[in-house]
Amino acid sequence: MTWKLWLLPMAFLLASSEASFDSCHFMLENEIPFTLVCKAEYSTDLKLNYRDIWLRADVPYWLWWRRRPGLELLISFYESPISPCENVSLSLNCLHCADSEEPGIHIRPESIHCFEFSFSYVRDLMEHCGLSPATKFDRVAILYARRVPNRDISSRAARTWSWILGH
Repeated sequence: MTWKLWLLPMAFLLASSEASFDSCHFMLENEIPFTLVCKAEYSTDLKLNYRDIWLRADVPYWLWWRRRPGLELLISFYESPISPCENVSLSLNCLHCADSEEPGIHIRPESIHCFEFSFSYVRDLMEHCGLSPATKFDRVAILYARRVPNRDISSRAARTWSWILGH
């Protein structure tokens, strides 16, 4: 029953202006790249607690951070051109390995959500990855490196209701 309590705040955060592409100004080109701190797989517990439709249990994710002067975190879900990167930079709307000439991954506004604060979802991802959830971040960017949400959860519109059909 507690997972239902997380569903509404998660949907609100990802849909609100607090999580818009416009809040990603801190990601803009900078001489300090994000440094990889851990890699993990999205767990069944995380899926049950947060019901993120863009993810399924067992999806890999990576966390990079940088300090300038506050602590900033970049989280990326799914394999992508930045997955093997130790250091990640942003230039011309593309995230790429900092020491590479490869184009990286183009950022689409609908695939990245930025926040001027941390919250329980981020802390749980960190803890699952083996990091201290007590670390305070000033800014967080969550990147979904996959275009289509996971629609394994059936919608109410697709269900047949026998009492409506008279069966």
